[in-house]
Amino acid sequence: MLMAPFVVAAVAIHTLELLIQRRLSRRFGWNSVLITGWLGTPVHELSHAIACFTFRHKIDEMALFKPDVQSGRLGYVRHSYQKGNRIQELGNLFIGIAPLLGGTLVLAVLLLLFYPEFAGTMIRGEMIAENTPWYQQFVTLGQETLWYFSSFENLRTVRFWIFLYLVLCVASHMAPSRSDYQGAGKPAIWAGLLIAALFAAIAILGATDNFILTVSPVMRPVVGLLALSIGLCVIALIVVYLFTTIWDVFF
Repeated sequence: MLMAPFVVAAVAIHTLELLIQRRLSRRFGWNSVLITGWLGTPVHELSHAIACFTFRHKIDEMALFKPDVQSGRLGYVRHSYQKGNRIQELGNLFIGIAPLLGGTLVLAVLLLLFYPEFAGTMIRGEMIAENTPWYQQFVTLGQETLWYFSSFENLRTVRFWIFLYLVLCVASHMAPSRSDYQGAGKPAIWAGLLIAALFAAIAILGATDNFILTVSPVMRPVVGLLALSIGLCVIALIVVYLFTTIWDVFF
């Protein structure tokens, strides 16, 4: 249950990112990724690096933005760790998903800078009733994001288009790569087993209600941030499709 929002967000954002990049590359070639990669790639790689530092992995080599046409790689972080150290091995999970978390936080910062009032409302989940299931929170908050930014009042401002471009830069590079998922695979199984054991112990002790009451205030802003990221990625995808369609008509 604790991991479910992260899994859903990872799948959704990865799919949206893939659609955005595929659409841009088909219209403008591989170099189109550079238009967004200059910002999105450093955010992606710095997220890996911070997670490496947190779990005491050694960073052997790092390139925040070093495009390579042959491999299709825009940047990288090569790291190593002590085999048999369970904490460092578990750290591979968080290092793998770090771009998702880092990108989400950067999107939240952008929203706070450009639209502080709406950001506060979204992150606090003020429009969500208490004890609402996390998947309903996802849907409600995602819809709120779409409705707010699709209003004519926002579309006609320069602020919105600058904000949207920065969102596109981050959102189109925040999903973990295939190698990130591979490195996080085994630790993810361990984490899943630990969480399952935790829930089983809580159920046996009859403390499920108390646990939910304790965790809900923490998970609420987390779900809000993830839903916000998905909503902004959807907006970026819609604008990319509209822009490339208009480009095809006139050029």
